[in-house]
Amino acid sequence: MTKLIDNFSKKLFSPKSGFYIFLGLISITYGLVPLLISLVYSGSDYFLKLAGLTLVAVIALFLGYKTPLLDRQFSSKTTRISINSSVFNFFVWSFFFVFVVYTFYTAPSIPLLSALQGASADELSQERGDFFKGRTGVEAGLLYLSTIFTTVLIPYSIVLMYLKRSPFRHVFLVVAFLFCISFLQKALFLNVFLPLLVCFAVTGKLPVKALIPCAAGAISLLAFAVYLSLGAESGTNNGWRFDVLNYFSSTYVSEGSGDYFFWRVFAVPVFTATDTLLVHAEKFAGDSLLGATSLLISTVTGAERINIERYVFQHQFGSWNEIANANAVFITDAYINFSWVGVVLFSGFVGQVFRWFRLSEDVAFKSLWPVFALTLYSASLIGMLISNGFLYILVHALLLQVNWNRRPHLSREQAEWSSTK
Repeated sequence: MTKLIDNFSKKLFSPKSGFYIFLGLISITYGLVPLLISLVYSGSDYFLKLAGLTLVAVIALFLGYKTPLLDRQFSSKTTRISINSSVFNFFVWSFFFVFVVYTFYTAPSIPLLSALQGASADELSQERGDFFKGRTGVEAGLLYLSTIFTTVLIPYSIVLMYLKRSPFRHVFLVVAFLFCISFLQKALFLNVFLPLLVCFAVTGKLPVKALIPCAAGAISLLAFAVYLSLGAESGTNNGWRFDVLNYFSSTYVSEGSGDYFFWRVFAVPVFTATDTLLVHAEKFAGDSLLGATSLLISTVTGAERINIERYVFQHQFGSWNEIANANAVFITDAYINFSWVGVVLFSGFVGQVFRWFRLSEDVAFKSLWPVFALTLYSASLIGMLISNGFLYILVHALLLQVNWNRRPHLSREQAEWSSTK
């Protein structure tokens, strides 16, 4: 019985289950919900268009996941460049500590401390923007370093340390957690904890009875982060005023931290995606932007950079803001840049990456699938690959092998515990 329960934990957190969970969430959030808003509540045409784009994306995701393109690269017989885990961790954490010291030393304020001192929501919003996005010159690169560290390098390294049972693993986990919450990025700490949960599940160290306290702890931390981010105004009434069309719009005014939390999770991703389609149609005549929304691609091609996220924010709140963005799901970003073809190709690639997570024998890499999924849920694929460091970790998974003293990788049988080739 205990073995059956533990197997449930493995399957729940496996990359295979993760893919179908991701597929379901995308289908409901960006497909079913917009379709109902359009047909039942007479929402704008962009809700219906989003539902259509999502249908195409879901089909492409599934086909990408099922297509065996690079399976051979994940065979245990494939030759890889070998790296010692101690060397890898040393370089990652050495650079990270230098980065953290410099960031805090040059920061005008630390949002977490301000929140604890009772700063208002507007003050905290400004401080969060100034912490990274408000920097200029060379320091503007700190934002990109932060996302690369917190999205791939630190989560990957922490999983390695727990696999190796490094004596410093708990200390470094706390350090990473404190950094993630220091500038009140709400759910950022999940980038650190979710890969650990997957790691423990994959290696059979996460019994089902531990799932409830883990889930409760994560939700409590997330709610507390939201509470802090709202500052002195977070103690207002938690009542609900539910007008569907108003709720799925930027004009909705939340009535407390609980209301705000659910609105951010369930409504904001949907109407930000539809607003992106609207801005693309009205301001850019619906023309394909051909990658101009990406700083790197626009620089390489010589095209003018189009910061679509800020145009969407301007549409939603009436003013241009140099430190505020309105990020939409990867499906809309693919469409505005490369039309329907982009939706098919980008979605197919995302499905293929989930296949790599499933086939890989590298536990630390497998453990990153929740971060990959959460990021894509409300961000562009191009930005995630380049700015968040996933391009590196995918190349890493294909070509490199990080060895540690115990068992460097899963056996082939363990790697396929939840997959069917």
